[in-house]
Amino acid sequence: MQSTQSWMSEKAFGKESSDLVVVSYKSHRDALTSLDAALKGAKGIALLQGPEGSGKTTTVRRLLETLPTDSAVAFINGDRIKVGDMLSKMLVQFGYDTIPAAIDELEKTIRMYATQQAQAGRPPVLIIDNVDQMYPSALRSLNILAELETEDRFAIRMVLTGRDGLATLVGSEGMPGVRKREDGCFDLDPMTKRESLIYIHKRLAACGVNDADTIFPVDVCDYLHDQSGGWPGTINEAAIKAMRNATSFPLKLSDTIIQQAPPIKMVDDLPVLGAGKEAGPAAPSLLITKNGEVVTEYTFKDNKVLIGRSDFADAVVDDQFVSKMHAALLLFSDALVMLDLNSSNGTTVNSVVRRSAILKSDDIISLGDHRLKVKNAPAISDEMAELRESPDTIKMKTLVDMRRKREQRLELVKTTKKNTI
Repeated sequence: MQSTQSWMSEKAFGKESSDLVVVSYKSHRDALTSLDAALKGAKGIALLQGPEGSGKTTTVRRLLETLPTDSAVAFINGDRIKVGDMLSKMLVQFGYDTIPAAIDELEKTIRMYATQQAQAGRPPVLIIDNVDQMYPSALRSLNILAELETEDRFAIRMVLTGRDGLATLVGSEGMPGVRKREDGCFDLDPMTKRESLIYIHKRLAACGVNDADTIFPVDVCDYLHDQSGGWPGTINEAAIKAMRNATSFPLKLSDTIIQQAPPIKMVDDLPVLGAGKEAGPAAPSLLITKNGEVVTEYTFKDNKVLIGRSDFADAVVDDQFVSKMHAALLLFSDALVMLDLNSSNGTTVNSVVRRSAILKSDDIISLGDHRLKVKNAPAISDEMAELRESPDTIKMKTLVDMRRKREQRLELVKTTKKNTI
């Protein structure tokens, strides 16, 4: 029973199913109409924004299917992509067999190709999903490509997607090439309750379930809609979990344990410091700005985040006053801790130079000309709050002591359980 449920849930609602099953709803159709019109317009650029799980990738993939078959198209996932990888993938998808190694040669080849295609009346199409997650160097290259013109027309048509805040990013001073072309950004809306029910049932029908009510009755579908906010990606995750939890069909409301946001991946070498509450429904993030303009927003994917100028850092800050590996952020259940990694110019938190700091939401980390605003930091426990204003040396010694005591308590619990058994 469990293996059948797991197979059916993945087939109907898993990630691979999205390539095979597309259920249309009003906002999805409106987005396709808007993107198509913008792409065919004089400025030739279309923007689509929405939260994670809102269906951005599915929408642009469906748009891709509507383009003429002879169109030269490159579809790039911008999540943490570097400039060399982005340009190389573009050329491969444009049909090039030999790819230059140097960045300037890559850009030169793309400019030449795009100009030739545009002059022939067939401008290439560049679709970048998750553009707000790209490294700054890749964003700069994208901006250069956006400015490319020939015969008073833009040489590359573009479709860019990102989370809420994409319009602010492309309208910033750091993206003048994109900014002069963008003519509005389409915001995806969630599904209605009825659309959510149809969405769930059509996905089940696509994998061979003739009577979807026997799996997901109406009351369960309505509950999933209310808890997910109507976003398709969140509904998919909740549907998979509900089917795996079920002992029989049809599903009951007690089976629908939903997770509002993906969990933060935790690594083994950073134990929890205390018993404080986990971070809220949204993962912690850093809003990175320069001179008041948004550069990008980095969302935590692990509980250890390296900040620096190097492309090997997790959150890249391209600033001459920032060290290659400048600082680290450590995420615990009851605290977000900043550690300066012996940087050349130091790390400032809320206008005070700190070697270490316990951060809370809206704290500002200053690195050179850049500012990193902390968002969705975990609530600080009482013991962490006492440490927040302590001198750096005392703070770090106490953190280490707390970690050691925590490990000792966990070991004691394990030993007690083992002896009891």
